Amino acid sequence: MDNLRNEPLDRLQQLIQDALPTPNSQLQERLKAGIEALLAENRDLAARAEREHNALLAAIGRRGIVYDAAGKAIVVSSGEGDRVARALLGRGEGGTALYYPDGNPVRPEDLPGRRAIGGEQLIDVRFILHDGQAEEIYISVSATPIVTGGTISGAVVTWLDVTEEERTRRRVEEMNRLLEGLFESLGDIVAVQLPDHTILRYNRTGYELIGMRPEEVRGRKCYELIGRTAPCTVCATAHAVVSRKREVVEKFVPEFGRYLECRSSPILDENGEVAFIVEQLYDVTDRKRAEDELRESEATARALLNAPSEMIILLDRTGRLIEVNETATRRFARSREDLIGRSLFEFFPPDEAAVYVARLGEVVASGRPARFEDAWEGRFYDVILYPAADERGNVVRVAAVARDVTGKKRGEDALRKRTHDLNERVKELSVLYEVSRIIERHSKSSLDEIFREVVRVLPSGWEFPENAVARITVQGRRFATEHFEETPWRQASPIVVLGETVGMVEVCYLHERPERDEGPFLAEERALLDIVAGRLGGTIERFQAWDSLEKSESQFREIMQQSFDMIYTCYKEGGIAYISPAVTRILGYTPDEVLGRKCRDFIVPASLSAWEEGRKKIARGEPVEGLEVEFYRKDGSVAFLELNESPIVRDRSVIGVHVVGRDVTERKQNEQLRQHAFEQIERNIEQFAILGDHIRQPLQVILGMSELLDEEMATGKIREQVARINGYIAELDRGWIESRQVREFLRRYDLA
Repeated sequence: MDNLRNEPLDRLQQLIQDALPTPNSQLQERLKAGIEALLAENRDLAARAEREHNALLAAIGRRGIVYDAAGKAIVVSSGEGDRVARALLGRGEGGTALYYPDGNPVRPEDLPGRRAIGGEQLIDVRFILHDGQAEEIYISVSATPIVTGGTISGAVVTWLDVTEEERTRRRVEEMNRLLEGLFESLGDIVAVQLPDHTILRYNRTGYELIGMRPEEVRGRKCYELIGRTAPCTVCATAHAVVSRKREVVEKFVPEFGRYLECRSSPILDENGEVAFIVEQLYDVTDRKRAEDELRESEATARALLNAPSEMIILLDRTGRLIEVNETATRRFARSREDLIGRSLFEFFPPDEAAVYVARLGEVVASGRPARFEDAWEGRFYDVILYPAADERGNVVRVAAVARDVTGKKRGEDALRKRTHDLNERVKELSVLYEVSRIIERHSKSSLDEIFREVVRVLPSGWEFPENAVARITVQGRRFATEHFEETPWRQASPIVVLGETVGMVEVCYLHERPERDEGPFLAEERALLDIVAGRLGGTIERFQAWDSLEKSESQFREIMQQSFDMIYTCYKEGGIAYISPAVTRILGYTPDEVLGRKCRDFIVPASLSAWEEGRKKIARGEPVEGLEVEFYRKDGSVAFLELNESPIVRDRSVIGVHVVGRDVTERKQNEQLRQHAFEQIERNIEQFAILGDHIRQPLQVILGMSELLDEEMATGKIREQVARINGYIAELDRGWIESRQVREFLRRYDLA
């Protein structure tokens, strides 16, 4: 596409005409318009890609070059006129060249772009660019190959100007070398030691004086190195540890045969405690001048070194800025040159400036450091003022160190608030726990005792318990803390029992308190009060339920005890758990003799099949009604019981059965007698019918034979007796008919 963009329009048209048959004029015009549109779109896409690439590099603070697979630069973000771009492209002019940090020039074949196209990846490689005229430029270069379909199709090279960073690093290195060289080249003995006289290091002069190597000295006491077993009687280090300021002591050291002036300077940590002691030993006579020059430089260096590495400002006695660090220049939004020589107090409003003037004056007058917290432009600072004194003890410089503690301050405030909130929640939970304990402890006693103890502990759950009072009112009864008084700062919650308000729980402050979520009360306190009121309402309901339950149980127990029927409860695992006293009347057993035994133990074998069918229905959760089962009595006789059974269900499982057993032995016996009587009636009816037939036939014979007799009187007598017998038979027939009617009646009404 890039090659297409660079081709002239006539050349493209000629190439297409050579590849196609000879077109007519209309086709040529259409072909030309299409080529122009394609070229315009290609140029637009290329320009847009270059703009987006430049924007991406600008967003990450870098500039760059994009190469194609042939090593040709197709995008240069900063323009090919840029010195760095020309050097990276190998087009340096007028002596401009790219060098390695060691000073060797970079060969054309080793340019970052060439190395990336060759498959190498560079990450933040340092190079130096100079042309012999302008200052050297230090750049950090990264180069990455572009891989498409497994083949390198180009490369991207980006660079970042790190000249200032490199110069700063070199200045720091030079300063460190200067300080180390100064420390080692001092002709006086300089030692760094801990407050307990343990030596950390000497300078070269110190090691030469005592004739030891650093590894022989490190960790030993200073007085041990000269053959002593205890510190010197007059010791500058001991004084400096106590005073936390530089102490100067002159003394004769016999082991060296010299008069030495010992200067012990404490280095304080951020808490103002002595962390190290810098001790200097030098000959008073030979090095007086060098000592004077060194003392002033040490005072300045010490003020800066003792301060935290935040915003550091060195002031004179009047508050004029002598030196500032880079953090201070950024905070004041001014250059160092603009700040040096100006008064610190002109950067603050008059009232704040007056406070700083007073603090600076106090440090200068007392010679002691001062530490305080200050706020400036919405930020919080931990400020330390360190005095630096001259050889006469007069403060000539003050180092001000301001550490931004805004995050810490806000964190402390948030932690303080969370701690306060947590403490309030702990108090509320403690109240709820105590209320629960009170309710549990007095669950079997009285409500009044619960109310008296709850109202006593209730104020401890509020934010200001020393100023809180409480009262509980229930159905006209009042329970209140000492000195209770209803005030405008009142919080109340109703006690509701079964949907009806029966009382009130109240908490009042005796004096006005700061406004919170609900007057002077917190939202959590409202929730706590509602919970306590709800717990009290539930407790009242529970007590009422217990009273009702006790009455119901008493009534039920009385009914059970006096019931004519035998009532018992039997569980699958434990057997008979309860049985009413009627068992003694019905079966002859006492309740204690039956408890724990299985129901099956008392069933007559002939009734087991019917009883088992009832067990199957109970196992399905179905009730059983009118089940007639024969039970053994204690004396071995049999009793008929009619059972009505209900399953006991827990967690959807049948675990037992409630049974009401009615003694129907007498009824069963009456039914048997009635059955026998009916059967006897049936037999009598049949006998009556047979008897009538058997009598009538002989009578007819007798009557016929009497007709053959000649004696009228005998014949009349026989006829008379036959008539009497027929009358008896007629009465038997009428009895037989009545017996049949009785039988039909019994059958009709299911009495047979």
